[in-house]
Amino acid sequence: MKTLILVRHAKSSWNDQAQRDIDRPLNERGRHDAPMMAERMNQRGTHPQRILCSPALRTVSTAEVFANILAIPNELIHHERQIYLASSGHLLNLVRHQDDNIDCIMLVGHNPALTDFLNDLCENTRLDNMPTCCVAELEIPVDSWSRLEFGMSRLAELDYPKKVR
Repeated sequence: MKTLILVRHAKSSWNDQAQRDIDRPLNERGRHDAPMMAERMNQRGTHPQRILCSPALRTVSTAEVFANILAIPNELIHHERQIYLASSGHLLNLVRHQDDNIDCIMLVGHNPALTDFLNDLCENTRLDNMPTCCVAELEIPVDSWSRLEFGMSRLAELDYPKKVR
């Protein structure tokens, strides 16, 4: 059994219209929500062995907050350029190429790709939108990441900041 945790980056700032999208930082709400959601995940006892994240500042910042609270060394955070503008198919391909010695992976990325990926992976789940800082834990009945297919995962947990406000 493998576990894939999909995390949409925390809320980011749009204050500087001249700033490149990839360089947008977390805003105040994002800086509040990320540690709260990481702590909730920690309380559930979920601890990824690897974090894959987009190189965008807001995803890197979100991943680092989760890693800090979950006591995951920063060297286990892998910045994957292809996550930044990925499609669901690109994300599937990325996950399929992960080391089978790792049973739990966290992927920190962006919408619409994350929502599409979640919906494609879980046959009986339909979300219109993964909110910012949403954490979706998926159980996958495989021993090898290479066997991951659309429609085979089960959504075990869905948590997001507005659920606890």
